[in-house]
Amino acid sequence: MELFLALLPALLMITLVIITRKVLISLGVGILLAAFIYADWNILGMLTYIWNSFTGIITSFDWYMPILGFVVIIGGITAVITLSGGVKAFANWSVSKVKNPVAAQILTWILGLIICIDDYFNALVIGEVSKPITDQYNVSRAKLAYIIDSTSAPVVILMPISTWGAYIIGMMGGLFLDNGYTAHSGFSGFIAAIPYQFYPITAILMVFLIVKFGMSFGPMKKFEDAALNGDDISRVEATKVATEVQITGTKATQWTLIVPILVLVFTTFFMMLVSAGFSFGAIMDQSITIPLFIGGVASFITAVIFALTDRAVPLKSIAVSSGKGMFAMFKSAVAILVLAWMVSTAIQDLGTGDLIAEVVAGSNLATSMIPLALFLIASGMAFATGTSWGSFGILLPIAIPIAMATNPEFMPAILAAVLGGAVFGDHASPVSDTTVLSATGAQSTLHSHFVTQLPYALLSAGIAAFGYLVYGLTEMLLVAYLAVAIVIFLLVYFREKIFNRKAVAEVKVQPEE
Repeated sequence: MELFLALLPALLMITLVIITRKVLISLGVGILLAAFIYADWNILGMLTYIWNSFTGIITSFDWYMPILGFVVIIGGITAVITLSGGVKAFANWSVSKVKNPVAAQILTWILGLIICIDDYFNALVIGEVSKPITDQYNVSRAKLAYIIDSTSAPVVILMPISTWGAYIIGMMGGLFLDNGYTAHSGFSGFIAAIPYQFYPITAILMVFLIVKFGMSFGPMKKFEDAALNGDDISRVEATKVATEVQITGTKATQWTLIVPILVLVFTTFFMMLVSAGFSFGAIMDQSITIPLFIGGVASFITAVIFALTDRAVPLKSIAVSSGKGMFAMFKSAVAILVLAWMVSTAIQDLGTGDLIAEVVAGSNLATSMIPLALFLIASGMAFATGTSWGSFGILLPIAIPIAMATNPEFMPAILAAVLGGAVFGDHASPVSDTTVLSATGAQSTLHSHFVTQLPYALLSAGIAAFGYLVYGLTEMLLVAYLAVAIVIFLLVYFREKIFNRKAVAEVKVQPEE
């Protein structure tokens, strides 16, 4: 199959998302075209493929279904906590701790650095904790989704003690043995690659600088200005359901929101520990999906118990509100996730990644250009397919032999280029499940999250690419860091001329009575 034909569904779908702003329709068109191509233009074959893909998701009780269940439960948790007055109480309490919109966003950024066990977990939990705080200062949900997304996969990819770390370390270890590379084990190879992870490091740092210095540009500026004027057009329908819930609780405190979140965190971690046979060393080898679902159920039960302890909250209201919240998540986030998974699978079945890999293997790149080239290729592959893990699986088996055949001392940089490029592509792609879940966690529309985040992600990727170019030419990590630091300094120093945007004025908000 020709590379263009394999890329066509992804290119068409991404174009439709940008032009029409109709995510479900765009994803649907992408699935139909990919299935049609895969079935060799046979309509019956196309329909069979789509049916098999859909049933494969709804019968996957160890991966897909627990994630969907957790997303639905998040809607119920939000509605119950809102009904009992927990969201309002937490917002009022947080205002006394967080004094301005910059601090509110920095707090979200810090939470993203702390909660680094898994990108799914990060995106959904931090969204629930941060929304009441950022809403008090009219921070747009698109901006919140950007902060969440930029501190999920970019943080997790740097952490060996994470679900991503376990997956990559295991893959690296086997590939090192197969290729006779003895300088590092899988674990030490992962650690050695961290300093060369220019994209994740830059993306995380840029969030802080963009928030600190108010560098809003591109579509983000429109959403931020609208939110400052009290009209956050990036909010999704699920948010409206939650905010339309009539608060009946009279005894809620900040703990009404905090305790269910803590129960979610600790239950999820405990269930992973159980799966690992209470071996802390093996905990990151476990799948997080079922523990995450169980943690969500425990969190929901906790939220309901808090509501029931307040006699002003009737049981019927809890049932109605939680049902509405869950249904809102089902018809928005769940629908998008299922379609995104189907698209990603179809594009992989077309062999898009393998075709791109063949282009890499057949090219005659200068050794100094290999890290940059692999970063760009991994970026494009993950952006088109919507999966970073799939890109890891395709490119790492190619990148390691390339490093062995050219310059083994480049191994850490080459590994980091593949990992960082895949994270960027996944981070920026509208069909990535982490993109969808970050929007879900912030309860932002997927379109607003995609179009506002893309310029920021591209900026960080451009800086990272420059870092790989400098490193390839000099083979000196310190020089590459110095070059990256100079670029970032110039962006911040000349920010008003470059972005034509003054720092966001601080909004003073008083706690509600």
